[in-house]
Amino acid sequence: MLCPQCGYENREGAKFCAQCGKELAEEAKKEAMEESTALAPEAEEAPVAEPLPSVAPEPLPEGALVGQRHYEIVAFIGTKDGVNEYEAEETSPRKRCPVCRTLNASESNFCEQCGNALTEAPLETLRVWLREARSVEFLQPLWTAAEKGIHHPAIAAPLGAFADSPYDDRVYLALPKIQGMPLTEVTPEDVATALAWAHLLAEALARLEEHGFGLREPFSSAVVFTEEGAPFLLPDAIGVEPVELSSLRENLRETLTRWLRAAQGEGWVERATAAIEQAPNWHTAAAALRQLIDALQAPPTLKVSIAAATDVGRRREHNEDSYLTMQVERCHLDKTEILAILAVADGMGGHAAGEVASKLCLQVFTAHLLNAVQDWLNFSEPDWHKALTAAITEANRQVFAEAQAMRNNMGTTLTVAVIAGNKVVFANVGDSRGYLLQEGKLRQITKDHSLVQQMVDMGVLTPEEARWHPQRNIITQAVGIEPTVKVDTFEASLRSGDIVLVCSDGLVDMVDDSEIERVLLSEPDLTTAAQTLLRLANEAGGDDNITVALARVQ
Repeated sequence: MLCPQCGYENREGAKFCAQCGKELAEEAKKEAMEESTALAPEAEEAPVAEPLPSVAPEPLPEGALVGQRHYEIVAFIGTKDGVNEYEAEETSPRKRCPVCRTLNASESNFCEQCGNALTEAPLETLRVWLREARSVEFLQPLWTAAEKGIHHPAIAAPLGAFADSPYDDRVYLALPKIQGMPLTEVTPEDVATALAWAHLLAEALARLEEHGFGLREPFSSAVVFTEEGAPFLLPDAIGVEPVELSSLRENLRETLTRWLRAAQGEGWVERATAAIEQAPNWHTAAAALRQLIDALQAPPTLKVSIAAATDVGRRREHNEDSYLTMQVERCHLDKTEILAILAVADGMGGHAAGEVASKLCLQVFTAHLLNAVQDWLNFSEPDWHKALTAAITEANRQVFAEAQAMRNNMGTTLTVAVIAGNKVVFANVGDSRGYLLQEGKLRQITKDHSLVQQMVDMGVLTPEEARWHPQRNIITQAVGIEPTVKVDTFEASLRSGDIVLVCSDGLVDMVDDSEIERVLLSEPDLTTAAQTLLRLANEAGGDDNITVALARVQ
């Protein structure tokens, strides 16, 4: 596969260019695969034998070179079912990626699997098992696996498949020399190792599933562990039938349960079981296990305190803003975890319309988001980006329908912050904002959907000019204005002492970010801080309704 950036010829299926490190486009991969022949990348053309010979070729002598002199025969192992097997050694060393352990060509600058730089990667001379036959039919299904380029750190997939005729016409498979302990005899040292093993195996099964392969051996005998403690699916365990989900899922669930209990991780069994059992496919199962690993590696759960306040301001007759705060706490095996939600909606559309829009928006949003909250309570970590987007999308649908029924143009902004463990996920539509005060600095996390923000992005205005621009209140996205809506999401890590702020533009149009920062740093009580911000906005003119919601983590 040619790299579109530097023109380097990479092997089929490579994710990153070995020469320049550029990520190879998915379309290029598909095109290259469609153009490939029935041979693996190293092959030129495999001979077709008719009829199939029943006798294996005459064994090659020690020191024989095959595969364009890429492999040297070290020893003849034996013959079985028309296939000779040898121990061989590659004549050119390879670079092993220190991150994902993938073996790359010696001239590679970047790992073809993960894109990691290989400047300090050691060179290894690889020993392989070499299989030899007169026809590719004797080497199936591994020949097809080599042809499709199945590569994964936990799959001992074929390293190459090629035809050669230094002696007579023969075809060859090069397989990694993997030896180790059976899965049933391995015990992890801790919970993190158990989850990492399960995640790696789920990813490997996902890779097989993606290419239409399965396992033709029981799970327990298909996996071995090397001396380094790495699990591998053996090449002879790969079958031509797709991965059957239910039975293998049960195998992995039982294996992971045994590992966790052996590592004294009983408290993780329920969550790990749910991650595997509830997954519709292996990609989803691997992602769920990755989330458990992230949760395990996260620092201790932070406590959360919340305060919120709203005010009509000095120039409006009624308050069209709405807000919501929610805090849920769960405790299992003496481990307490907090989930907190802050949301501010700034309604628009005139009397008896803007407040209807903001109220309905928060009602629908909250009802829909409760599905993700329920998953969290069941120890299944939601994807908060997707959950927030789905809940806001549903809120938009219902507010838009209500606006059509009422024959008005009501709508609302909506900005939400979800605090879960040691992270906060923001979502916003419109120009209400989400901020994070961290290490004494206040920074805006969300990005306004407004005309002046577009002008800032284009370089027409500076942020300071945008603050006082006469069109600063024109927004380009709002909940309920159109049948569909674009939701932006953002994520940030949290540390003890951080403050999350969600507010309507009635605050930020009146009070500089620097003044908001000063209040949050100087006032230890959140309720007092919220009231102080309202007072400052009113003293500056109070041109709009003002709403703030605050959460401090510690």
